[in-house]
Amino acid sequence: MENNPSAATSPASTGYQVDDLIIDLGQQRVTRAGNDIPLPHLSFELLVTLARAAPDLVTFDQLTERVWTGLVITPETISQRVKLVRDALGDDPHAPRYIAGVRGRGYRMVATVNPLADRRRSSPAGAPIEAAGAAARPRVLGWLGGILAVALLLAAPWALSRYLRGPRPAEPVAGAPGSVVVQPPRTIAVLPLIDLSPAGDNAYLGDGLAQELSARLARIRGLRVAAGTSAFVFKERRADVHTIAQTLGVRHILEGSVRREGDHLRVTAQLIDAVSGYNVWSQTYDRTWQDLLAIEDDLARSIIGTLQVVLSSDLAQRVTQPPTTHLAAFDLYLAGLAKLHGPAGVTQLEEADESFHQALAQDPKFALAYAGLCQRYTMGYDQTRDAALVTQAEAACGQALKLDDSLREVSAALGHLYLVRGRNVQAQAIFHDAIRDDPGNADGYVGLGEAYDGQQRTAEAEHSYRQAVDVEPTYWAAQTALGNCLFRHGRMGTAVATYRRVTELIPASPLAFNNLGAALEVSGDFQGAAAAFERSLALEPTRSAYSNSGTVYYFLGRYPDAARMFSRATELAAEDHRVWGNLADALWQIDAGRAQAQSDYRRAILLAQRSLEVNPKDAVTWIQLAYYSARVGDTDRAQRYAGRALALGSDDQYVHYYAALIALERRDSAAALDSLSHAVGLGYPTRLVRAAPDFVSLRSDARFQQLLAQAEKSRPGSIR
Repeated sequence: MENNPSAATSPASTGYQVDDLIIDLGQQRVTRAGNDIPLPHLSFELLVTLARAAPDLVTFDQLTERVWTGLVITPETISQRVKLVRDALGDDPHAPRYIAGVRGRGYRMVATVNPLADRRRSSPAGAPIEAAGAAARPRVLGWLGGILAVALLLAAPWALSRYLRGPRPAEPVAGAPGSVVVQPPRTIAVLPLIDLSPAGDNAYLGDGLAQELSARLARIRGLRVAAGTSAFVFKERRADVHTIAQTLGVRHILEGSVRREGDHLRVTAQLIDAVSGYNVWSQTYDRTWQDLLAIEDDLARSIIGTLQVVLSSDLAQRVTQPPTTHLAAFDLYLAGLAKLHGPAGVTQLEEADESFHQALAQDPKFALAYAGLCQRYTMGYDQTRDAALVTQAEAACGQALKLDDSLREVSAALGHLYLVRGRNVQAQAIFHDAIRDDPGNADGYVGLGEAYDGQQRTAEAEHSYRQAVDVEPTYWAAQTALGNCLFRHGRMGTAVATYRRVTELIPASPLAFNNLGAALEVSGDFQGAAAAFERSLALEPTRSAYSNSGTVYYFLGRYPDAARMFSRATELAAEDHRVWGNLADALWQIDAGRAQAQSDYRRAILLAQRSLEVNPKDAVTWIQLAYYSARVGDTDRAQRYAGRALALGSDDQYVHYYAALIALERRDSAAALDSLSHAVGLGYPTRLVRAAPDFVSLRSDARFQQLLAQAEKSRPGSIR
């Protein structure tokens, strides 16, 4: 395609005067009246291209060739970049001073353009593709629950953690207000590669390649790789490279695209220095699909070489060694990985399961596929409480360990399995090793915090969660873990603020709004909670959002509505004792529902017992089992189970709260008040005690009134 030079173009030109703008090619600057107008490198190149062609039209194809050389992009990408340039210049698209659009064809410079002479010319480097990324839905593994007479379900922060990141970024430079973070040179974020395939059905390939490449690069000491879940926030969100880099705490950004048509595969990649805005390396691979593994290997080598990372020969071999020699197995593994990364509902988990099994059919010794299966099963257990999935997870992890126990993905899967099983000391050891090998590992700190929490080591757990946030302040999973810790221990004001931050980081996540709603509800803000749960359900129906919406109705005394929502939750998680217990609680408050409530409590008992076979150290499940047993009149078992719960969780507010309810079942008001006093003292909100119908028999008791009044007086400014 030929350029169409205009009068504005001159061989001696070293820049352009565009109306009141000065474009200096040598200094790569745009100024107005002597004041700089900061433009990212790609925006600068677009402006120069339009100025050179003025007043002629530059078509979309011509802009692609001149600005996005060698890349395959859409007119939408160009339009978004033009919008960024207009915003920077203060140009109105409806009454343009500089850039006018010609619908469906391209853009042209309408301002008067004159060349500048007698200055050095520059040859700008090629520019990268526009980054895109919508807030990725988190890969959530489960809910922490067991709260209230009806159990609120809280989404946990576990993700498909890889524990593969390097040293933490440099601290902000001390000095005057407005100081910015100075990023060290060997830091990188790998963004999902955009799918440009004609059928639009290869997004998994771009996502999976980005995740696998991140994993391989993050094995390198001296190279910090941003968390994949953090980078994937930008999958479809429009933001310039500088903003992405500042958000993720890195200096370099790798972005690009994949295009697959039949057996032909085109992969483009650009490595950008976000400080200067320059493209420091780019490559386009036009090969057959069978060369996929070779392309990934070439990408890893090119990045390592460009960043001048010095590797030992052993590490170099391990970093560039493909995880399997079977291309079909690798492709299927990437598909499964993409499903786990996305909104991890039951359907997505089943699809991931199928992909991993198909990968293993191609390569029975593919350790990463077994590690993926282990993660899939632990995630599935947290969503459904189906104990059979834990057995399957153990088998998959066992196979992965036999094949290659040195892989950090395998250790990550095993650590999460230990947490599910309540083997917190073993999980602690794994996460401790992960942090020792990589002090900037936010996922390691989250896992360590969960292990400490499981051992009732609350202060150490909170410290670990805060370290995770310190390492990566914009990592949603670290913020969620901290919020869950605050929630569990009754610090609702801070928990609400933390969960709000998570909804800002991943605004398309239904579980982020579910957690916010749970904290608002416990704070007594039922209206705010209902709005958050509605937002969660609008994004994606989940058992936690349905169940938590039911608790709002429960506290408002709308028991049929509560039962309806709890029933929807049981349809999504038939093996979860908590949703059956919630449904029974709502029916219990309806005279005609007592018989059905008894039946649902018995079902909850069976399911809770299965859950305790998986994790016999779960104090909250023991106390809930005791509560269900008390409701069906099995007093002896209720007392025995409650004793076990109190031995395991003597400092857990919810254990004491349920103990109060159990005492009321045997009409022991004194014991109920004693247990309730412990619960409130540990942080249980008095607002919910007042709203709960379960305490109607105590409301006229002077001791009950005094207990709540004293608690509210002791912390008048707190949310209780």
